[in-house]
Amino acid sequence: MFYDPSGKRWYRILATLMVLLVLVVGMVSWVLPQALAQPWDQPLNQDPGYPRELIATGDTEDIPLLGDASNPFSRIGLIEELDGQTVLADPFSDEVLRTLSEEEAQLVGDRPYAMERFGEIPDRQLIITFDDGPDAEFTSEILDVLSAEGVPATFFTVGTNVVKNPELFERVIREGHMVGNHTMTHFTSWEDGFRNREELIGTDRAMRSVGGYATPLFRLPTGDPDNKALPVLEAQQMGYLHVDFNLDTRDWAYSPGQDIDLPALDGEGRVVLMHDGGGDRTATVAALKELITEAKAAGYTFSTFAPIVPEGYLPVAGTEPALADDATAFALTTLMVTPDVVMGWLFWFGIGSLTLMSALYVVLALIGHRRQKHRVWRDIPEADLPLVSVILPVFNEEPVVERTLAALAASDYPNLEVIAVDDGSTDNTLAIMRDYAARWPALRVLTQPNGGKSIASNHGIMAARGEIVVTLDGDTLFEPQTVRMFARHFYDQDTKHPVGAVAGHVKVGNRRGILTMWQSLEYISGICVTRMGEGVAGAISIVPGACAAWRKDALQAAGGYSHDTLAEDADLTMTLQKLGWAVIQENQAVAWTEAPMTVRGLAKQRLRWTYGNLQALWKHAGMLFNPRYGFLGMVALPYTMLATLIPLVFLPLTVLMAGINIAAGNWQPIAAFAGFVLAIHAIICVIAIRMVGESWTHLLVVPVYRIIYEPLRAYLLYASLLQALKGKMIGWYKPERTNSVLDIESVSNRSADAQRI
Repeated sequence: MFYDPSGKRWYRILATLMVLLVLVVGMVSWVLPQALAQPWDQPLNQDPGYPRELIATGDTEDIPLLGDASNPFSRIGLIEELDGQTVLADPFSDEVLRTLSEEEAQLVGDRPYAMERFGEIPDRQLIITFDDGPDAEFTSEILDVLSAEGVPATFFTVGTNVVKNPELFERVIREGHMVGNHTMTHFTSWEDGFRNREELIGTDRAMRSVGGYATPLFRLPTGDPDNKALPVLEAQQMGYLHVDFNLDTRDWAYSPGQDIDLPALDGEGRVVLMHDGGGDRTATVAALKELITEAKAAGYTFSTFAPIVPEGYLPVAGTEPALADDATAFALTTLMVTPDVVMGWLFWFGIGSLTLMSALYVVLALIGHRRQKHRVWRDIPEADLPLVSVILPVFNEEPVVERTLAALAASDYPNLEVIAVDDGSTDNTLAIMRDYAARWPALRVLTQPNGGKSIASNHGIMAARGEIVVTLDGDTLFEPQTVRMFARHFYDQDTKHPVGAVAGHVKVGNRRGILTMWQSLEYISGICVTRMGEGVAGAISIVPGACAAWRKDALQAAGGYSHDTLAEDADLTMTLQKLGWAVIQENQAVAWTEAPMTVRGLAKQRLRWTYGNLQALWKHAGMLFNPRYGFLGMVALPYTMLATLIPLVFLPLTVLMAGINIAAGNWQPIAAFAGFVLAIHAIICVIAIRMVGESWTHLLVVPVYRIIYEPLRAYLLYASLLQALKGKMIGWYKPERTNSVLDIESVSNRSADAQRI
């Protein structure tokens, strides 16, 4: 599976990626300058550094303020002398804005520029404005109130919210309200000139794309233009006009349920500041109803800024969006909205699926454990017990093979043959086995040229005389009862379909550090809960060749071990499931194995496992979502597929967003998710340990389990994908044998003692 004999697949993939990259770079290079360009043309002083240079010519702490502070519009004007009079000139055109009065001329003195507030609001007129939306919940409620009361308003929208809630933005426009620019991200820093510009330009283009609406009006987040000359001037350079307010409801400071203390209406025209986004605006909705009622009773009328906006600054609806506008909206959606949506979906999917699947498997595992514990087995005379053939494929197992054979010789099953197949070993493995066979008649030793584990296993199966075949690895030590525990399922079965395979319980025998203890805990929780639960549902997808029993008829029907994948045991198991054989779990059939003791060894072993399991899943993809295979086809395999695909696609985004949130101090959701996962895993581990009487010291590994698991999983998934795309063969990795498995009797006793404690 995945092998490319031509060797050209990888180069085709690279060539395709290069072509796509060139196309993307070319497209971005063409569109980006257009998207970054300001939508409103201005004739003079368009160098981006001009506003800072101009502001630096004066005293930023003492900028003259012309006009009345209650006037809504703000702009910076140059102080010039024209025909003996002091005038206020537009820095970005040849226009003289107006002639200053003598008092104003004295106020500005020799300063190079001044801030002007202008725009007259008629008495008894309210211009209600809303900042920070559109919001998915509260903008809709506010629009309902405005519609019911027949009141127009002006909404200063945030660019990210425009692309996040496009239907609400369109509704604002459709119902006749005015819209202004409130920056792309509610930006308040104003230190970076490029960022300052693009906060406005990006929002402008997003509004053009989403709603066909072009507006040169903008409002600074947090307001206070009199003390923010630079951003006002930068916006003015790009053709925007700042719009302030003169009646602040301070609705943002009120909690839901609180009554907002509205400022008294004094008969003067007012620009009212409220908020439709940025938090829970329940209090705002209630205050809006009250404000409208009081204003109508006092004889006020309502308007947008349309009657008082200076010429050339009136927003234009029905604007045809340009390519740059649509590209900006797409980029904003991709960068600012999609990650949050995806992360939210992943968060709740992770919580939901983990909870559901964990609960399901725990319940099934407990049912299976109870059934096995209370099952009464048929008593058969030893003379009538079927012959069991134990197949032991080995390659260069000199350090451990004698212990493996000795453990088999200690089996309490009376009718047993052992077939050891040497796969062309280059050490003394063959000599050791032949010497042992001379002392143990039940052992037969076969040899073959090196061909791989699956070929050696099939060689042994073909030579087997028993109707039950048990397989194990060269470093695996069976407990004395293991073969008997396997065999009883074949001559005393209680399943609807004939038993084709029984999965045993593999335990780590060299628990000498955090890495091997981690693997031990993984084996215990994975086998005792996940596989036991799958066994109850008839959905076991992997019977580990290191500790398994098979009906020989089932092996022959399946064609033995396949050479298509590196996970030949998973491949064979799913083939048996297809053929209708029952596959079950037996926790008392215990085998002790030597786990990798180094990170490098663990990574190599798990890469073969992961790659092989992906091969098997791909090979048997027809079982996915196939009701013919019951729980296996409809739940277990689809969940395995999702657990593979989702991290492959979204892991980089998850890591990036987690880093961004932690850097921003928003670590609480991440900590909550990690704590939830830790709690679920701890529960599973407690149940698994209790179920098989293992050592409680494993629980010490639970807090660091994910710290090892998550980086390892990421490496395995991407390394496996890379190997599959390259189409190269991955050789069989056999970890270096250290003969470090403790004496199985002492380990078993130690676990039993810990369980009693």
